[in-house]
Amino acid sequence: MSMLVDLSHPIRQGQPSFPGDPELSVEAHFTTASGPRCNLSRITMSSHHGTHLDAMFHFVEDGRTLDQMPLEWFYGPARVIRVPKQAGEEITSDDFRRHEAVLTPGARILFETGWHREYGTLRYYEEAPSMTQEAAVYLASRQLRLIGMDTPTPGKDYYEIHHTLLGHGVEMVIVEGLANLDALPDDREFQFIGFPLNFAGRDGSPIRAVAEC
Repeated sequence: MSMLVDLSHPIRQGQPSFPGDPELSVEAHFTTASGPRCNLSRITMSSHHGTHLDAMFHFVEDGRTLDQMPLEWFYGPARVIRVPKQAGEEITSDDFRRHEAVLTPGARILFETGWHREYGTLRYYEEAPSMTQEAAVYLASRQLRLIGMDTPTPGKDYYEIHHTLLGHGVEMVIVEGLANLDALPDDREFQFIGFPLNFAGRDGSPIRAVAEC
């Protein structure tokens, strides 16, 4: 019998946002004791807050927007690989090459550094492990369909890395800010589900990422 593993961080008032992004606000707009006597919230947030995915348009001006990406890209068999890292350490091409057997064209790969445990702190954004440009080029060469991670962004050279992974001829879905990757099996595939909201013409969306194991 399969089980579902929640790979998404809860979104709570007071959480820090990625530096420079809009601040998160989740507040009551109506309550059952006022107004039309129902609970309704006012939400302000970045399209890339918390557990989310990037559309190509996030960094590529003529890249696909969310509504132009096939639904199949967000759902299907996936595997997790372990890339343990400490604060500020580099994630290199060698870290991925040792898992080359599962880095096949069309694959959905999630990698765990252990950094998801820092979520909800400023340190999560400021000291995260960082993918090198060489590692991004290597991943692009493997023609993956999706790369997911427990860090808030692939690397500190985010402009170059995102262009490498999202650009024309690659168009890899990037899922950032995953949780609970340590609960996934090492030795077999599972189903990854991570659909974005259908924001027409936009660059990214929070998702409720789930693994069916």
